[in-house]
Amino acid sequence: MIGILLLWLAFSPVQPVQVKSVAMQPEQLQPQNVPPAGIPRKIYDRFDWLIRQKSPEGGSERALFNIRLERFYAARGFQPVWTARTMVFELMSAVEAAVDDGLDPADYHLREIRGFYTNPPVSPEQIACYDLLLTESFFTLASHLRYGKVNPETLDIHLDLHHERSRSALEYRLNRFIATQQIAVALKEIRLQHPVYDLLRKGLARYRTIAREGGWPIVPEGPKLQEGVRQSRVTILRERLKIAGDISRQSTDTSTVYNRELVDGVKRFQKRNGMEADGVVGAATLRLMNIPVARRIDAIRLNLERYRWFLSDLEPTSILVNVASFTLRYVENGRYRWSTRVVVGKPGRETPLFKADMQYVILNPQWVIPPTILDKDALPALRKSSSYLSHKHLRIIASNGSVVNPESVNWSQYSARNFPYRLQQSAGDQGSLGRVKFMFPNPYIVFLHDTPHKELFAESIRNFSSGCVRVQNPVDLAALVLQDSVTWSKENVIAAINRGKTRIVFLPKRIPVYILYLTATDEGDELHFLDDIYNRDDRVLKALTTPLPQFKTESCGL
Repeated sequence: MIGILLLWLAFSPVQPVQVKSVAMQPEQLQPQNVPPAGIPRKIYDRFDWLIRQKSPEGGSERALFNIRLERFYAARGFQPVWTARTMVFELMSAVEAAVDDGLDPADYHLREIRGFYTNPPVSPEQIACYDLLLTESFFTLASHLRYGKVNPETLDIHLDLHHERSRSALEYRLNRFIATQQIAVALKEIRLQHPVYDLLRKGLARYRTIAREGGWPIVPEGPKLQEGVRQSRVTILRERLKIAGDISRQSTDTSTVYNRELVDGVKRFQKRNGMEADGVVGAATLRLMNIPVARRIDAIRLNLERYRWFLSDLEPTSILVNVASFTLRYVENGRYRWSTRVVVGKPGRETPLFKADMQYVILNPQWVIPPTILDKDALPALRKSSSYLSHKHLRIIASNGSVVNPESVNWSQYSARNFPYRLQQSAGDQGSLGRVKFMFPNPYIVFLHDTPHKELFAESIRNFSSGCVRVQNPVDLAALVLQDSVTWSKENVIAAINRGKTRIVFLPKRIPVYILYLTATDEGDELHFLDDIYNRDDRVLKALTTPLPQFKTESCGL
């Protein structure tokens, strides 16, 4: 609903107010400039009734939406919008097509719109009521296609988006579309236009076709299947791979031998599902193969929603960290330029999802143990033995900067909340932050950094950190974000690191960092599915499939 409100703010011809600062008083919500009798008066009366509701279905957000809707109509003298039959048909067609974006047409009054189109209302009351319903459908669908149905803040995802939207441009576009009765064009332009979004939409259509044709078979459990094995399960495996497109549908082989064609098909399947591709069907591969097609359809739908949250505001140069794929992508001028592997937060210390601007890089950083690690790791270990300090190369630093003798500290009396010192680790190859640290200030004390544990990047599942993001190739990333191929070439970054001194280097221009969680995404021109390592998918799907509080035609006597 927040997205709809922001869309109304953008589209309304009246000067908008900030949503969060609206102080609603009943006397402030009365429509002004009462129109004469007729349909405009009935529209006015409907708003008079709506705005008087003390507890509208949908709460305060719905009440604010009603106010925005009233202001939109007030600016046009409460004249009806949907006066041409072609406009209604185009809206009905767009609502029906919302399913192609993973949305539910029922959220946009499809049944009522079909009824309106088949049997147009005749009384002023009915015409007014349906005009409001159609307008709500149009704005709600437009908002959802562009920015998503679900407010990510309700799911503890803090992307801080939509704050720099071009209100005047959107207002002009809406009024032009209404004036020229181009509803289909409006919704087509508003829908996200991005290669990865298009890939997921195509994938959704393809998997729905597979579902209509009966889905894919369950491959029975049993011993590993690998090249040369002869088993009856091989024929079922071959059919499974054919249906998903991992081997050619034209293949005529019906043998029970696990041959090279199947090895290559299984490797392709494994790669598409975030696994190391070894061509062997073990327990992990079998588990993924036997996920029903309906669940894959749900995964695409909920990830289309996740992409809608940020793609419309994605800046041309940015850094995208996908926690679910353990990867970082550097986007420059709207194109993927470079990527690398990352390590993310372990269960219980998940990497938070948010957006913040990278401002500077620290070469040869020192590490001060953050509160979470202090509370859960450092202090419990120190209560057992102060040797933890030497093992981790830590010093105890007082508030005045002096070094404290470990023997003088009574560790049993301290917790993370009352600990008066900081535990600091010197810079170096063995330091927890490695040689490079990337800072984008945020309330979670999360950053990107190098690591001495390079071996972890060879793992396929890389959730080992305490929340921060470890980068496999930090020097390359530093050279990219510093955006100065002369002063800060890769060679010069290495030279500065080798001098051993801690140095802060500010970026010439801040670069937004998006910490995302995408479990269906692109890899080249293929759709890839990833494990839901943080168990976040179900919450998004539940929010996406929860019906909206809606405008009720019953209140108009229909």
